Amino acid sequence: MATSCSQSTLEMLPDEILLEICKYLLCADILMSLIGLNYRITQMITNYRHHISLHKTSISKSDYLCINILPQIGSQIRTLLIDCCYSILQDDLFIEHFGKKMSIIFPKLERISLVSYEYNQLIAFIDTLHDLNYLVEIRLYSLFSIHVDNQSTVIRSLSQANNHRLTTILIDDRSSPLHFHHTDCYSNTIRLRITLRTSADLPSLFHAVPNVRYLDVELSESDDSLEYFGGLNLSPRFHLTYFQFKSIQQSWMLEELLILFAQLPIVRHLSLFLLTTDRRLIEGGTILPSLPFCAQQFDYAICFFDNMFVDQIDAIIASWSPSHRVTCFYQNPFLFIHTLPWHLARISFPELITKMISCRSLGIISKCRQVREITFSVKDTGEIVEEEQCPIFHIPKLSRLIQVNFYGSIPSDLNHFSFILNAAPNLFRLDLPFDYLWLFIENQQIRHLLDQRITSLSIFKNSTKSSSITLNEEHISIIASTFFRVQDLYVDLTHLQDSTTIVSNDNILEDSTVRSLSVQSCQEKYEVTSSGSSESMVVRLLVEFQEHKLVSLCITGLFFEKIKTDVKQWLQCNTVLCEQQFEAVYSNELHRLLIWM
Repeated sequence: MATSCSQSTLEMLPDEILLEICKYLLCADILMSLIGLNYRITQMITNYRHHISLHKTSISKSDYLCINILPQIGSQIRTLLIDCCYSILQDDLFIEHFGKKMSIIFPKLERISLVSYEYNQLIAFIDTLHDLNYLVEIRLYSLFSIHVDNQSTVIRSLSQANNHRLTTILIDDRSSPLHFHHTDCYSNTIRLRITLRTSADLPSLFHAVPNVRYLDVELSESDDSLEYFGGLNLSPRFHLTYFQFKSIQQSWMLEELLILFAQLPIVRHLSLFLLTTDRRLIEGGTILPSLPFCAQQFDYAICFFDNMFVDQIDAIIASWSPSHRVTCFYQNPFLFIHTLPWHLARISFPELITKMISCRSLGIISKCRQVREITFSVKDTGEIVEEEQCPIFHIPKLSRLIQVNFYGSIPSDLNHFSFILNAAPNLFRLDLPFDYLWLFIENQQIRHLLDQRITSLSIFKNSTKSSSITLNEEHISIIASTFFRVQDLYVDLTHLQDSTTIVSNDNILEDSTVRSLSVQSCQEKYEVTSSGSSESMVVRLLVEFQEHKLVSLCITGLFFEKIKTDVKQWLQCNTVLCEQQFEAVYSNELHRLLIWM
């Protein structure tokens, strides 16, 4: 007897096409949609079962994963990312489900990544890491500022976590600086990436990690009290083969670099990004012979301050050998030189650039195909900046560029920004002051490019106090309609006052901002919004972005006491969130309202 079975169009597609489709989906969506569909597809997504990312996962999806999927595949999971940036309260949910049984649910876990954690959150999570036999690596991204008294505690907790099994601790350069106590010694640390405050912290670092092989260090500040770098008494690192060092707040001299190089006797890969007023550090004929003897690869970027002539710049470039080609950007009195290609993940153009994006800075960007994030800072000097007489550089495809940040004064020219947008098909995050944003919205060419791509938007306070326009309720609908793909939104509302009006439930429905909302769970009296307040803006933001299916909304501002003490109930009574699942807290430390949807 003949039988027939139906096969979906999806299942008829070859693995190669299905895996290509998966690149455009979140890990959570892949797990929820494809696990258990059939044996072939379950095997095809093995990589997504081994490497779990909860990046940008909504509260309902995270809840489903924690209850139904992660316990089922826990023994297969090798790496895990918990995202408190875009899924801002995800940590609480994860700890609730797995905090006391991490080693049971995830016995093969090798690496864990934590995004946008605060101090108390981080310490609590680290305390759950016990008896995970394979867990040797932890990565921290965008770690919030940590008080200096707690910085060495963080280091100690990380180094001793999971019964001292961690050998790799990688903390990105957007994270809080940390501090080693001078007696610390963590012989288990083999790979370390960290931000320190000043060069005075280097001796404690070198003492604390005697067996380190990979070391990536950034200094976040200059040390004006340091008279002589050689007096720091650095100890040589005899196992260190990879060293990356970034210090662009403190000016360096050749003699100081030579002291540092002497502590790196077997380093093979050396990467430096420095600030200097020492002419010798921009001359290839001086710096290259000074490198450690074993160095095989040298990546170099240097910011130099001095008035120069064009022929002097040509001579400097000529001083570098063909094996270490360089490119440069010059705007009096600032010279920026870097070797090719650019291997760092970020480029930051300093405030001395008085024009937002010049054709020379486009020339730098055109050589940086690996860049993931670009930051432009514009300084208002009060001077008229003449148009540059130089050709527009062709920018190759910047497929890794995902984020652009703008800070500082109002730009005088937007023409060049579209060149970057056209070259960055995967750009999804934009961080900028409101007055910048409004200029972009008014520019039709830029607006069209942005509205197709941006899914994460951070709106800061105006870049200058003299700005003629400030963010208010009338702008929200335009922003929401322009950025129709946004799912993660941060807004700074510190320019607004809080609301202090108190009304009874009978009057709540008369307020236009909360009309038609359920108030069953409200108490007899509530503080509600007054026009133009921070609370009113919260209500308006949630209404205008309702169709966007926001995953997270973060708002910095002044709020009345009810929001600070019982934010979830206030939101249920006064906003459209009464109709959906969400979690919310007010962070006293960050002065932020955090909503996860």
